[in-house]
Amino acid sequence: MKWQTRSTAVLGAALVMGLVAGCGGPDAPATGDRAGKEGAPTARKGPAWTGKAIPGLAAEASWSLSSEEAGSCPGYAGTVSNGRAEDERCVVGDASALVVEEPRKEGATGTRFTVRLRDLKTGTVRKKLTVRVAADPGDTADSAGTTAAEHVQVGEWKDGSPALLVRSRVHTPADGLEKERLRSVFTMYDPSGRKLGSSAFDDDAYDGLPVRRGYLVADGDGDGDDRKYVPIGAGKTVGTALKGETELGTRIDAGFGVSISSDVSYQPSAEWLVATDARTGKKLWSTEELEPPAAIREQLDEETGTSSWIAPLQEGRAVLGWSVYAEESRGGVLTIIDAKTGRRLTEGPASDYSTGTDDDAAAVSPDGRTVVTQYGEGAVAWDTGSGKELWRQAEGEQNIRPVALPGNGVLYAELDESGPAALRMRDKKLLRTGIEKLPEFSRNGYAVVNAGNGFFVFATQHAERTPRT
Repeated sequence: MKWQTRSTAVLGAALVMGLVAGCGGPDAPATGDRAGKEGAPTARKGPAWTGKAIPGLAAEASWSLSSEEAGSCPGYAGTVSNGRAEDERCVVGDASALVVEEPRKEGATGTRFTVRLRDLKTGTVRKKLTVRVAADPGDTADSAGTTAAEHVQVGEWKDGSPALLVRSRVHTPADGLEKERLRSVFTMYDPSGRKLGSSAFDDDAYDGLPVRRGYLVADGDGDGDDRKYVPIGAGKTVGTALKGETELGTRIDAGFGVSISSDVSYQPSAEWLVATDARTGKKLWSTEELEPPAAIREQLDEETGTSSWIAPLQEGRAVLGWSVYAEESRGGVLTIIDAKTGRRLTEGPASDYSTGTDDDAAAVSPDGRTVVTQYGEGAVAWDTGSGKELWRQAEGEQNIRPVALPGNGVLYAELDESGPAALRMRDKKLLRTGIEKLPEFSRNGYAVVNAGNGFFVFATQHAERTPRT
C-alpha cells in the first residue's frame, strides 16, 4: 500500500556523514612540536569565574585563561569557511582548541596563527601548531582580513572521531622554469595533535568548501546536483550519482549518508519524502510506501494524504514526524526510524503541530535514550526506547529550542524571549535564565564557556548538586 505524505527535511548542525577513504599530497600546512613543556596552568593562572553558577557545572572553573591568552575558538569544518560566530567550536574530543593571531612583522605578507590543543582536564598544552596563510600575490590586498575561524576548524575524521582541520596557504615564487605557485593545504589532526592526513591543491579551487568526515565536498563533474568528495590524506575521490532537486546536505546516517528529496503529488494531495543513497543514487525508501501511525491513518481519505518531517537523531537513526496533509493543523505523531530502511523503531508521543520547520532541533542524551524534540512552536521530551512521553510544552510557555542534553540532569536551550537557559530535564523546571553563553560539552565530563572575560573549563556534575549563588 502507498501512503500519501507531505515532507519537510530538517537539517541539524550536528549532522555527521561517513565517507570512504581519500588521497593526499606531500605539502605540510602547519608546523608543530610537543608543547607539554608549557605545562598545566596553576589553579588560578587565569581569571576567576565571577558569574552565577551554571546549573550542571561545578561552581568553580577547573582552569581558565584570559581572553588575550586564549584567543578565539575555531570554526566548524562542515560549513563554508566564512568564520561565522555561530559556527564556533572550542572542543575537539577531550581537548580544547584555541587560536591566536600572531603580530605581523613589518613588511611581512600573509597571516600566521598559533593553535594550542589543551587537555580539558588539566589545561596542559598537548600540541602547538603554527598555521601560515600566504597572501595572494595577484591581489592588491593581502590576507590581513582573514580570520582564525576560516583557517582552523573542528570536524570529524573518516571514522567519525573528532578532528581539527587546518587550512593553510603556501606561496612558492617562480624559480627558473618553475612557475609561481599558490597552494591550498588541508591537514587534519586528532585531539592529541597527531597528524591524520594532509592534501595540497593548486590555486584556490577548494578554498571555503565544507569538509565532512575528512573529505572536501565539491561540485561534481556533471551538470546536475551531483557532488564529489575529495579526500584529505590517502585514498580516492568519490562521486555521487544524485541529480535534480535533491538536498545533498541533508545527511542522517553513516556511510555516504541518506539524502532527502521530495516528490509532489496532486491526486491525492501529497509530497513524498524520498530517502536516497547519496553515493549511488539508489532509492532506499519513501514515505509514500511507509505505513503511518494508526492515529494518522484514521484521519486519511481518498483526497488527503499525510505530511512528514525528518530531523537527525544519532548516526543511523532519525526522528520522523507524521501528520495529516491539510491546510489546518490536526496534530501529528513522532516516531524514530532506521535511516537506511525507513523501518519504524519506536512510536513516540503525539505533537500539537503538523510539520517541522528549518529551525527545528533535537537534543539527545549521551546514551541515546532520551530526546527533546522541537516541532514548529513547541518541544516534547520522550524516551526513545519505549516512546513514553516525559513532558511537553504547555500553552503560553516560551518556545524551547533544545541545544544540549549532556546527561547531567539539565537541558540547555534557547528560549524565544529569555535567551540561553538551563532547565531541569525531568520536568522542564526553569533553573536559570540570563546565561551569558551556553556551555559546549566534551565527551569526558567537561564543559567550556568562552565568555567575554575569559575562557573557562568546568567539570560537569548533576544539577541537584549545583551550588546556588
